[in-house]
Amino acid sequence: MSRLIIAAALAAFAGLVAIADGSAATGGYKAYADALVAKPPDGVKFRPDLETYLDGLASSTRRGAGYKRLAPNERLKRAARAQALDMALGQYVGHDSRNGYRFSQRFEAYADPAAVGYHGENAARDRRRGEVDAARARRLFGQWLESSGHRRNLLNPAYAYVATGAVQVGNALYAVQIFWQYEAPPATATTTSSTGEASFY
Repeated sequence: MSRLIIAAALAAFAGLVAIADGSAATGGYKAYADALVAKPPDGVKFRPDLETYLDGLASSTRRGAGYKRLAPNERLKRAARAQALDMALGQYVGHDSRNGYRFSQRFEAYADPAAVGYHGENAARDRRRGEVDAARARRLFGQWLESSGHRRNLLNPAYAYVATGAVQVGNALYAVQIFWQYEAPPATATTTSSTGEASFY
């Protein structure tokens, strides 16, 4: 059954890509991401409950290591969800969108790197059988803790904010966490600055 759900979702995604690409041609990544998130294909769903749970795991892990907690923030929620959805529909894990937007481009669509300071991203998936629940989310989060690069990113003392996107397709869970240092006005179409160190795993 899960294979049928995934197949149906991918078929629906083929049509969605055409719509999103058309928007992206005039509006860049933000238009692409907004179109993608606005109407997920049948059989694909966002998991706000697990997003909140993963936010909590990030904060408790940092607190246990002696660092400040992260404040969940909506600024980059759409970017995190769009990348998690792209990964789920493409059945991959990475920091480029399905149509080639890099992390720097994705981030700049929603925030000015110069204004928000240090920023980064972790991405992962868990496709093992079983319920897609808090235990599954904790297991996925464990991948980040077991990877030196992901763990270093998570525990960067500069970070103050997090936005998490979690997507379920059948029995698979895909998740993205975006971190940044300062809160600042939203990015605009004229934003061209690229200062503010980025890291992603």
